[in-house]
Amino acid sequence: MPNLTDEIKEFIVRGLASFETAAEVAEAVKSTFGVEVTRRHVYAYDPKCAQPPAPRWRELHAATRAAYLAETAEIGIAHKAFRLRTLDQMLRYAMKHHYPDQARSLLEQAARESRGLFDAKPGA
Repeated sequence: MPNLTDEIKEFIVRGLASFETAAEVAEAVKSTFGVEVTRRHVYAYDPKCAQPPAPRWRELHAATRAAYLAETAEIGIAHKAFRLRTLDQMLRYAMKHHYPDQARSLLEQAARESRGLFDAKPGA
């Protein structure tokens, strides 16, 4: 396994903190830096692994994860209320312009959304 520079290690930690899989990060390292690393090597920089990385990498992971989640919170479609409001607007348009099949589909999607079928489950 090649020695990794701090730049590559930081890249790995930021990728993991952004919910990328170890395989995705390994592929990104290869395409970005031309360095081949295994999924196991990438996983060594995940704070949840059996032997957590150095404190500086855990801190970077925590800061990057917090920033990522804050950024995601600003994306409208990530929120149920936005999705339901948009579905409502689409449904009204479909009904006004006599698109019964689309209206039915939108109603079904809104029902699934309302029951929380698209919400992330704890531990998932």
